[in-house]
Order: sequence, then structure tokens, then C-alpha cells
Amino acid sequence: MITQVRVDGFKSFVGFHLDVPPSLIMLGANGAGKSNLFDALRLAAGTVLHGFEETVAEDVRLSPKGLFHRGGDEGRVQPDAFTIEVGMVVPAAEGPLPLRLRLTVAREQREPGLPSAPGLVRGKSAVWVSSLQTADWVRNIGLDDGVLSAMHQARERFLARTGTEIVPVGQGQGYLPGSGSEGTSQDDLFDVFPESRGAAELLGLVANECRGWEPLQLRPESMRQLSPAGLDAPLGVRGDHLALALARLERAPAHIWGRYVADCAGLVEGLRDVRPYLIERRDEYDFEVEFEHTGWLVPSLLSDGTLRMLGLLAASMDPLRPGTLCVEELENGMHPSYVADLVRRLRRRVGVSTGPQRRRAPYRQLIATTHSPALLAALRTDLSGSLVFLEQAHRTNPRDRTVSRVTRALPLRAGEDVPGASISPDQIARLLRRLGQEAA
Repeated sequence: MITQVRVDGFKSFVGFHLDVPPSLIMLGANGAGKSNLFDALRLAAGTVLHGFEETVAEDVRLSPKGLFHRGGDEGRVQPDAFTIEVGMVVPAAEGPLPLRLRLTVAREQREPGLPSAPGLVRGKSAVWVSSLQTADWVRNIGLDDGVLSAMHQARERFLARTGTEIVPVGQGQGYLPGSGSEGTSQDDLFDVFPESRGAAELLGLVANECRGWEPLQLRPESMRQLSPAGLDAPLGVRGDHLALALARLERAPAHIWGRYVADCAGLVEGLRDVRPYLIERRDEYDFEVEFEHTGWLVPSLLSDGTLRMLGLLAASMDPLRPGTLCVEELENGMHPSYVADLVRRLRRRVGVSTGPQRRRAPYRQLIATTHSPALLAALRTDLSGSLVFLEQAHRTNPRDRTVSRVTRALPLRAGEDVPGASISPDQIARLLRRLGQEAA
């Protein structure tokens, strides 16, 4: 589960800092930076999972020429480097383990006469176990003192067992770091990376978390496909293996499958039941959905909106998926009246569990963007920080006085919060009136 995002010098972000609660709904006009925030997460995740060079080479939105913040009349690159830092809490054997991941990328001159190219700065890109020296974010995102205490205990037990506090990312195989010396600050830990037996475990924990940072892009044609029975794969970002995920959920404890079907019935009008089944002669899974006065329908007869709802709910419950569920434009393919109910049902599953029976279960989280006035109206009284507005603001570079546009985050808070750092319920009410949305 992501807890903090700090970005400086990447795309539209300069000095950007966002505390991320278990449920985060982001609103903003086109071009406000919502997709850029997901890009930052995907770059961090891709670097951990595949390497920096591979990630920027294969993703159009992460093209090297567009990574750095630009400003001035000619749109020149302003910084020579950027950083992306993500705080997270992951389920470990010891309990909820607080980790931080930092990427530092700088422009490098490869050959004389050729333009500079971005490269990962070795020794300044790593994942480490957070010291929790500053823990204001714990309460800012709605976690209680019990979770904070459990994180402290998990940290101490993990370090005692593995001896590993920090691991570099992007170094390739065979260069494994370990714990810093006693009393060393976390910034100093970046100076030396000796070998450590726990490096692979720490990298594995952050890699598993990173696999959930790719936003879902559910495609009906993928969700209609059969799934091989022998495959042990989670629901994919495009909805592939939906039939397999449904079969896995049906085999879960009865209350889990019952909740899934009940949520589907509450969000899809007329839906009565969902039934995955094995086609034995092909050794593949398929599914069908029962509707009132219609009977059972196979996926090819289901609407795109129905498939999207089935996929979103399955992704939020699939035990093989990482805990963080990222969704762009959550309302796509849905009637506006159902969007708020979908969010309410998804939010029921989020949070950190400290119980021993769920110690290794994924910590569920929802991070979504939306343009839906209906959802805004439904969340207008939520002052927990779960609703955040992203907007563009002008920033003057203090070094050369050039002006650029940057993204800033304004969480919905009570009116007494610092002006310019949050948005108030009164401002929400005025916005809803402009949008013609009832505020009562």
C-alpha cells in the first residue's frame, strides 16, 4: 500500500508531496497532472521490475525527452535531475513493514555531439526500510496508533532477522547491499552498499507491491477470453484471465464469493448470479452471468459496462493481485448514478490489517482518477484527505526567473486548514453549483 509520493523535477512536478490514504480519489481538469502521477509510479515500478532503460524504451508516455520538467517561453528542460520517492507499507512475515523507494535520474552526455539522455544515478536509487523518524503521515492518511506500533515492531524484527536496511535498484544482479552501520542516517546509507543476505527478500517485497501500480485498462475483448485452467495468474491490467480470477474467488471462503456476487448485483441492474465453470475438454475456464427474466448469458452477450464492473470488483478481491488498485477515469462505461456506489463498495476492502491471521495478506488500496460530478457530490463531506484535487499553477524558477506550470495537490479539508494547501467544503459546494449538480 502506497503511503506517500514525493516527486521533484519529473514532468509537471516540482516539490510535489502527497500523503496517500488507503482510498484516494483524484479529480482535476484535463492536463492537471493526474496521468503524470501514474507515470511517476509506473516509472518507479518498471525500474524495480525490469530496469530503467527497459522501462523508458518500451513505454511511450515515458519517452526520455518528456521525463524532465520544462519551463520558460521555449519549454526548455529546467532541472538536470529528478527524483521520485514512494513510501509504502507492505505485508512481511514480521507484520506491516514500512519501506521507501527512491529513484534519482540525471541527464547524461553519452557521446560528443549527441544529445544527453536520462540515466539512473547509481548510489542514489534504492529501496530501504523506513526509520519512521517522522510519522505525521500515518495519521494524515487515517491509520491509527496500533498500525504505527505494528510498523515499528515489524521494522525492528525484520532488521534483526535479515540484517538488511537498504538495497540499490537498477544495479543488476550480483551487487547486493546491506544494512548501514549503527547510528548511520538514512541519507548516509546511500554511500555504501555492502552485500547482505536479506537483499533479495527486501527487493522481492517492494517488487510485489510495485506490480499493482500499473493502472487498470480493462478491455472487454480481453475479459471475454477463456483462461487456461493450469495457469496461476492474477487478473491482468487489461482484464485478461477474468474467468480464472472468478474461479479462484469462487473457491475462496463462502463469504468472499457471496460478497462479490452481492456487489455485482448491487451495481448491475437485474444481475442475479455469476458462475465460473471449467470446460473440461479444453481445460479452460469460462463464466456466465444470470439476469432476471433473461437467464444465463455468456461473456460475448454481456455489455462492455457489465464486464468492466465485473472486472473492477474482481481486481479488488483477487488474492493473487497486489493490494494497490489503480484506475484511471473510474466512471468510464458506467451510469453516473452507480459511480459513488462502486467507490463505496471498493473502499470497504481497503486498509492495513495487523492481525496474525492476515499478516501476509495484501493491504488493499484504491487510487483512482475521475471527472464525475456525481462522485464529487457524494464525497463532498469526506474530510479525511481521501478526495484530492489536482490543478496546474504557475511557478517562477528562483534561479533564472523563468515561469513553468506545475501540478499541486489540494486535499478536501475543513475550512480552517491553510489556504492554498487544501480545498474547503464551501469551495466544493460552489463548484457543484457551477456544474449543475445538486449539493443536497
